[in-house]
Order: sequence, then structure tokens, then C-alpha cells
Amino acid sequence: RVLAQLGLGKRIISPLIPLFNDIYPEIEVRLRLSDRPVDITEESIDVAFKLGLIEDSNLRMRGVADCQRVLCAAPDYLENFGTPDTIDELIDKEHRCLLLRFPGSKEYYWTLTTPDGSRKLEVRGPYDSDDGDVLTAWALSGRGIVNKPVFEVADHLASGDLVAILTDNPPLPAKFACLYPHKRFQDAKVRLFIDFMSENCKRKVSEMMQPIENGPI
Repeated sequence: RVLAQLGLGKRIISPLIPLFNDIYPEIEVRLRLSDRPVDITEESIDVAFKLGLIEDSNLRMRGVADCQRVLCAAPDYLENFGTPDTIDELIDKEHRCLLLRFPGSKEYYWTLTTPDGSRKLEVRGPYDSDDGDVLTAWALSGRGIVNKPVFEVADHLASGDLVAILTDNPPLPAKFACLYPHKRFQDAKVRLFIDFMSENCKRKVSEMMQPIENGPI
């Protein structure tokens, strides 16, 4: 029983599961995708993959990668509303920020890096969603600025459909981690799955970054 966030599950986790099954055909994998908080122990989840803030818990964690994030918007949006050159300009000019938000969500702010350390911003926008792919679609249609892991929008940045902004003050990287109850790891098939996914997830994230690897973001 495997849990992953929507965007992470669609792009990284789900394509790897058939490859795992090719090697271990007798191990069945049940994948559940959700951006909402889930009690892993209560829901009897064996392995959960998360991108973002990893809160303290009684779960064991294996770090997979620190994923660079980027603020970006479509050229149409920047033409219509201007390109913020500073963090203060982003806030003072009330730029339209596209927010990942759902009941109980703590994602009501963005944290950007500065020479003096991180800076937490209370950002606002005309609409939000609990699906990160919806935010990307809105950004592509010129509706606002989105805060995304670079690997999720690498193709759009490389094509110019999205343009990175405030590159001197990027969002803090998002930790990509595998979480599991300690007792689950004692199960041999769970250990095999975690080992396989940890290695291949890191490789896949790197592959998805290649479109912009040698260019600016």
C-alpha cells in the first residue's frame, strides 16, 4: 500500500511501479494519490512519498532528494502585469499568486531565499486549488505566478511557455522523502520496494531536469 501526492505520484512514482513489478512480479502494489494529509498509520499505508515540508512524527524517513523550486509565470502574464524584480515588488504590487490550498493546508505562504536567510511571504491570489497540476495549467494560461518544483515545469521553462522570475531569490528547496512506519520496514517486500524506489526516483528527477540543465531557469 503506497501513498503519494498527486503531481509526484503521476510523474515520478507511478511510472516506476511497473518497472518494480517486472523485477518482483509476485509483489502487488496498491497506489493511492492524494494531496490531502493522510494518517499513514491509521490508513495502514506501508510507504508514503512526500515532497515538501516533512513534519516531525513517529515515522521513519529516507531522504530521496532536495528538489529545487522556482517561481514562474507565462509571458502573457508578465506582459500584462509586469515582472517583479524584487520580493517587495511581488508583494507590494499584489501580483496574482496561484496557491496550493485545501482544508487544513499550511501552504498559505511562500518562503524565499535572501542573502540574509529565508523570508516567509504571505501571498495572495484570486483563486487556488488542491491539485498542483491545475495551478500549472492556470499559470500556462497567463493567470498568475506559480511556485513549483523545477522538475515539474522543466519542459515548460525550456520551451519558454513559462518564465522563471526572482531567480536570485528562489523558493527554498523541497525535500523529497520516503516515509514509513518502522514495523513496515521489517517486511522484506517493503524494504525491496523502498530501496528500488529511492534509487530510481532520484534518477528520474535528474532526468526530468535535463531540458534546462545547461540553461538558466
